[in-house]
Amino acid sequence: MHVEIALDYTLFIQLIIFLVFMVIMKKIYLNPYLEALQERENTVKALIEEANKNNRQAQVILEEVEKLLNKAKEESKKILEQAHHETNQIVADILRKAQEEAEKEIQEAKKDIDRVVEIEMKALDTTINKVAEKIANKILLKEKAA
Repeated sequence: MHVEIALDYTLFIQLIIFLVFMVIMKKIYLNPYLEALQERENTVKALIEEANKNNRQAQVILEEVEKLLNKAKEESKKILEQAHHETNQIVADILRKAQEEAEKEIQEAKKDIDRVVEIEMKALDTTINKVAEKIANKILLKEKAA
């Protein structure tokens, strides 16, 4: 079986038609498809770059937020320490004032007690003197009567 290929003009016409068909297919289908793929690839790259940029920005913002949070914690700690210190001072002042007032009341009570004792001593002296006078008068009256 022997197959012979004849090189006649139809082969060239078919080759030209095939090449024209390929050029048309390339212009109609292949180029738009390749452009769409390239555009999609460019879009994906741009989105990845933007996502990376946003990620870096978010990281920077997160670090700033952490710094602010730490600063706020330190400030709140200082405020609490200051409030605790002020509270201790207020309590100490209240205790000191209460102690001073208690001392004053004790001193006043001692003075009142001393005054009452003095008055009572004078009254007792007067009573003793009166009783002594009565006894002396009675003794004198008995001596006179005897």
